[in-house]
Amino acid sequence: MINKFKDLLKYRVYGVLQKKYYSQYQSKFDYDLNISVVSKRYKTRNAIHAYMHHYYHHLCPIIIREHRDYFNKEQRGFGEDAFHAMWWLLLREYQPRLCLEIGVYRGQVISLWALIAKMIESPCQVHGISPFTPVGDTVSQYRQNIDYLTDTLAHFEHWRLPAPMLLKAFSTEPAAAKHIMEQKWDLIYIDGSHDYEIAMADYRLCRDNLKPGGLLVLDDASVGTSFRPPLFSFAGHPGPSRVVAEYAIKEIRFLCAVGHNNIFIKD
Repeated sequence: MINKFKDLLKYRVYGVLQKKYYSQYQSKFDYDLNISVVSKRYKTRNAIHAYMHHYYHHLCPIIIREHRDYFNKEQRGFGEDAFHAMWWLLLREYQPRLCLEIGVYRGQVISLWALIAKMIESPCQVHGISPFTPVGDTVSQYRQNIDYLTDTLAHFEHWRLPAPMLLKAFSTEPAAAKHIMEQKWDLIYIDGSHDYEIAMADYRLCRDNLKPGGLLVLDDASVGTSFRPPLFSFAGHPGPSRVVAEYAIKEIRFLCAVGHNNIFIKD
């Protein structure tokens, strides 16, 4: 037990030091590029992740970093610094007007979308489907003492953002399927259950209800790829990663990946 504790402590210390190194200024990443250009300029998943991490620390608007800091406090959100840069570059370039997240948790991503839309003065309707309860899955557990729906709306109020359209439901419920099929979406982010069967069902339904040119982002989906995460990063979970490897990568156009977020475009 003592040896395991020492190994864990060493791992965390190395992770902090590695993140500090990655966060230093590097001239090779000192370019403010559209994400479509990033995907062509940097040839590997690790290089793109490093670019996004560097962009967050050196090129991102200050308010984007303040938003990330806010959600880092009290475990209001998960993810990585690089993902805030990813969303900034993705929304700045494509300016989606109808956006949906499956699996909202406490609203970090959907509030970031609303914030970016406000910054770039681009009309954007933000939707979220989530049970808004602490229910987990085979690989995740969540805090029990939070009213997740009220909490999410409070974060929008904190940032003075228009309230999102939220549906309290599991993505497998008829009400969720109806909500998804009623629209053709510009952007869908699948961050719900990590169990393969549910992740697959989410993918198929969302793929079919994207607009031509729409963006589909799958979270936790880089296990088994060429991405070799730094100690402060994470490749994802087997379920969503199988969905990407077995279906998404073959069915819709792959733009790029930022860590365990895989971005696709429906042609």
